[in-house]
This record gives sequence, structure tokens and C-alpha cells, in this order.
Amino acid sequence: MFSNLCFHYLLAAASAPPVNPWSLLFFGLLVIAVGITSIVYPQLFWYLRIGRKLKEGSPSRLYLVVLRFGGVLNVAVGAVIIYYAWMFF
Repeated sequence: MFSNLCFHYLLAAASAPPVNPWSLLFFGLLVIAVGITSIVYPQLFWYLRIGRKLKEGSPSRLYLVVLRFGGVLNVAVGAVIIYYAWMFF
């Protein structure tokens, strides 16, 4: 009895989309936009995180590379979110 109830619950949960697919699509595009911005303008994210606290200073080359790598990861995660949202259309 209990296993049958669990099976029907899991079957119903798997068939219904968890959220509105349009909101997932928008969120995926937003994550990709932030990632592209991080790739193209890593100094902006350095300034928002650290630079505004300093009077003089500039980011190290390694820190900018790490920010660009994070941007690439953001673009990849955004693509996965869009793929996941596309499954519900």
C-alpha cells in the first residue's frame, strides 16, 4: 500500500513542471548575460567586489582570469537552465 502510494506520488511529481518554463528561460538568459559580462568586462566585477573599497589599486592578472573563468561557468550553467526549461515547452 505504502509503496503504491509513493509510486503514484513520484509519477505525478515527475510529469508536472516544477515552475513556469518562461521564468526558467528568463533566468537562464539572465545568468548567461551576467556570464558574458564577466567574460568581457571582468574589471567591472572586480570593482563591484573589491575596487570600490580601495582608493588606488588595480586587479591582478590572475584575478581577472579567474573572473573570466567564472563567466564561462555562468554561461554553461545558463545553457543548462535554458535546456531544462525547453523540455517543458
